[in-house]
Amino acid sequence: MSTILKVARFELQNLLCKKLFWVITSVYAMFSLVICFVPNLRQSYFSAVESVPIMLLDFIAPIFLVAILISTLSPVFVVDKENNTNQIPATCLTGKKGRSIAKMLAAILLSVLACILIASITFATSFLCNLFDENLEVKYMGAALELSPIWSTGQHFGFSVICLIVACIVLTIFLLFISVNTKTVIAAVSISSIFVLFEFLFNSFSFPTIIQEYNIWVLFKPYYLFVLNIFNISPYMNLLLLSVAFSPLCIFAVWQIIRKGV
Repeated sequence: MSTILKVARFELQNLLCKKLFWVITSVYAMFSLVICFVPNLRQSYFSAVESVPIMLLDFIAPIFLVAILISTLSPVFVVDKENNTNQIPATCLTGKKGRSIAKMLAAILLSVLACILIASITFATSFLCNLFDENLEVKYMGAALELSPIWSTGQHFGFSVICLIVACIVLTIFLLFISVNTKTVIAAVSISSIFVLFEFLFNSFSFPTIIQEYNIWVLFKPYYLFVLNIFNISPYMNLLLLSVAFSPLCIFAVWQIIRKGV
């Protein structure tokens, strides 16, 4: 186990060296600063959202997180096939399965770190611009979307971070599953992008409620957990139920990753 953890740490270091990870993160930091410093821009596009940090975390940050994960994690397994190095792990101390577990652990850790980093940038930019009012109540998300129960910005922020971490972990497992079942990096990135796009379309347009709400984009839109139609108990319970609903698919994907991984 200690050897797998050492390999996972090495894999995580490699993932953190990816330029796209830091480029997309930097673009988000600049974008959030622009949003905070230009009130006219906020009023034009997000006039119905009272809290700027919640608007950033619930509407803007998910797009950047998805972009980070797809660009960084889609090649994790398939790049070894493309470079014809996929047989090397079988000769290593950890073996093929151990290397697959290590890669998966590194990818999940990277997704959590990405989420924490994006949330930290959101907090820092909002705080520096004096826009983080912890006690401000968030009643609406858009002109016609009234939230229930009514929480403060501080409560919403903490809940949003938890939701995004869960969303990033689930998406990471799906991306790794796609990566281990494709033969080229381009194919892995393309299929991952199409998967995320279709999930977004199913969530955003008139599809059956179960397809709309048991959807990965609900996790990337934390405010959506306040207005669910199916089993709407409380935001945290809705998050738990949605996570449980995804667990069979995630378990199957993890099994396939370990079985087929390099």
